[in-house]
Amino acid sequence: MMGWVRRVVVWLAWCAALCTSINFLLVARAPSPSPLHHHHHRTPAPSTTLTQNKIVDKVYIQGEVYSIRESDYHKRNLRNRTGLRMLSGLYKHLAAVRAQYSSLSPELNDLVEGLKKEVTKRWVTDDPWDLARKWANPKTLLPDKAKGLGDILGALSTAPIVAADIGYKGTQLKVSILLKGGQRAVFKPKWYSREEVIEGEVYAGADRHNGEIAAFHLSRLLGLTMVPLAVGRTVSLKRHILPVASRRLSATFFRKGRQLCFYGVCYYCRKDASVCDNGSTFEGTVILWLPRRLPLTHIPHPWSRTYKRTKLAQWEENPQYCELVLRHSSFSDEKSSRVLDLMDTAVFDFLIQNGDRHHYTEVAGKPDSSLVLLDNGKSFGDAYVDHMDVLAPLLQCCRLRQTTYERLILLSGGGLSKALEEILSLDPIAPILTKPHLQALDRRILHILAALSMCRERRGGWHHVLY
Repeated sequence: MMGWVRRVVVWLAWCAALCTSINFLLVARAPSPSPLHHHHHRTPAPSTTLTQNKIVDKVYIQGEVYSIRESDYHKRNLRNRTGLRMLSGLYKHLAAVRAQYSSLSPELNDLVEGLKKEVTKRWVTDDPWDLARKWANPKTLLPDKAKGLGDILGALSTAPIVAADIGYKGTQLKVSILLKGGQRAVFKPKWYSREEVIEGEVYAGADRHNGEIAAFHLSRLLGLTMVPLAVGRTVSLKRHILPVASRRLSATFFRKGRQLCFYGVCYYCRKDASVCDNGSTFEGTVILWLPRRLPLTHIPHPWSRTYKRTKLAQWEENPQYCELVLRHSSFSDEKSSRVLDLMDTAVFDFLIQNGDRHHYTEVAGKPDSSLVLLDNGKSFGDAYVDHMDVLAPLLQCCRLRQTTYERLILLSGGGLSKALEEILSLDPIAPILTKPHLQALDRRILHILAALSMCRERRGGWHHVLY
């Protein structure tokens, strides 16, 4: 009898020890709780502290993704892309570049005041649509000194809408509108609040209408004049859009309580992904349509993504990919404007974090056309993350226009955020960008300068980098 009891006690003790071991292993292997896990597309508690309008950052991920807040998504999805291995050289130069360009340029104020004056001055022309058409040509959409810009932006934001239809082909919701006086434009609706954080891939989420406005004014600060004019506008869907909408557009309107909603016609457009007014007004961005005499053609971008998690593009695997691009007849002259346009585009897209440039656009039939930087809505999604792969063309080719480099120097030291904030404050739907997004621009400009410093060292001098 005692032997049976002893066996039972030993068996119970063994079971208890086994359960304790299993529990210990489960606890040890469990993932640590994440404040982002249940808050997709919501603003996380910032992992940064702001001191005198500068970011004091702790870098959680460095390499292909530069993150200054914890991001479970990017930790899970980092890939070893050997085509970007030169990023280690960028980071080697970053501290010195940050120290070198730490103060505002004394020349910045004159640039900003000039651009602000052009936005605010009115009554330069009594026909803004005609002025915009005269400005646009295959090399530039507006001049460096754009007297009359204020009249054009003012007309875009206030001229009566006389017709509305579904937008041009694409994946995103947009409305094609005709303004009084015969000017065509695109209306991109508001999807997110300014504070919304778009997590995930660099191309995640719907278009950010405010990103189009910021992109236009940023392009002018950079000296790039091939971004279509864009301005914010508040409308009434009930009074301004629906009464003049085509049948196929109006068929997508519906009521949701007091709100009027619509979803349009596009690849991703559907009723359960609609946008709604607030019961009376609706916010969006109006983008000027180019003149008919400038028909556009879209050409696959050499650095486009595969958009497949399991398949890398050539540029992601081959650090010498630029040499392959330069063998192509379109880019055979390594100092050609086409190549340098792609480098300017990489700088521009990295600053706004647009990783969705799968095609580049030029004026059809004009081989010397500058690249037109259309569709900049996939931008300013996450102020706390920089997708470094957007810089791949510059990192792999190591060449840039001298004028672009000089403008980057002028806007460094906190100058870019200061300048853009002042100019964007003049838009009808200001504020356009939050402080974190503005500060992210200052961080990103230093990464571009560090990349160029690495290129200078790698290629043996600025004369092999700047053209």
